[in-house]
Amino acid sequence: MRNLFCIVLLSGLLACTGTTEKQADPAENTDLIYHYSVLKALDNGVLEGNMTVSELKKYGDLGLGTFNGLNGEMIVLDHQVYRVEPGGKVVLAEDDVLIPYTIVSFFNPDKTITRDSDGIQDYETLKSAMDTMLPSQNQFYAFRITGEFNYIQCGGVNKQERPYDKTLLEILAYRPIYEKEDISGTLVGFWCPAYIGDINTQGFHLHFLADDRSMGGHLIAFEANSLEIQYDIKSQYKIILPDTEEFKSANFRESVVNY
Repeated sequence: MRNLFCIVLLSGLLACTGTTEKQADPAENTDLIYHYSVLKALDNGVLEGNMTVSELKKYGDLGLGTFNGLNGEMIVLDHQVYRVEPGGKVVLAEDDVLIPYTIVSFFNPDKTITRDSDGIQDYETLKSAMDTMLPSQNQFYAFRITGEFNYIQCGGVNKQERPYDKTLLEILAYRPIYEKEDISGTLVGFWCPAYIGDINTQGFHLHFLADDRSMGGHLIAFEANSLEIQYDIKSQYKIILPDTEEFKSANFRESVVNY
């Protein structure tokens, strides 16, 4: 079932529209992570892309990302793309909204783990457990985690204005924080090995969406008595670089980024 791991760099593949018809149907390959842009670009002011929400939906039913100008956190769940506005309201993203950065995949779980109160109780124990439970630290994984959360803390992001001259650390130092108790919902995202470098986040990157759509955002912390943890082993990783002048001319800093 699993193919040999590969990373494919396709620069300039995306014009604004009409590019996907030239490619094979991405839904036919559920072992593929599809990644538009790279983390290093966000950290260096490349905050506008030319991918639309409509196009993104062709490449996955689960994932995360953000919107042009960092105008909200993105959650992709069950074929829907949600935007967490800076004020905390969760809305469906319209199909013509543009994206500078996203990671998505079609989710087909390889393993389901149920953890009760004596198991994974918070984010730190989740990270520690996966260090020993994942079959390899050198592969990629998509995660979908559902549960009843006693407490959850998520981060949002404020829309940026030009010039985009701040690092991610500088931007996120003033991010909005959303907190709730006794809430049910789903965590979606990815676990990447350390060698991913400046392309993506090392280890976990998870976003949360409440079942009642009252809250969402980048996961910072949680407490839970029980969780259903599903992961999907991914053996292929495709990167599409933005076909924009901002990306082509960006002068990336040498400092390492891991968000």
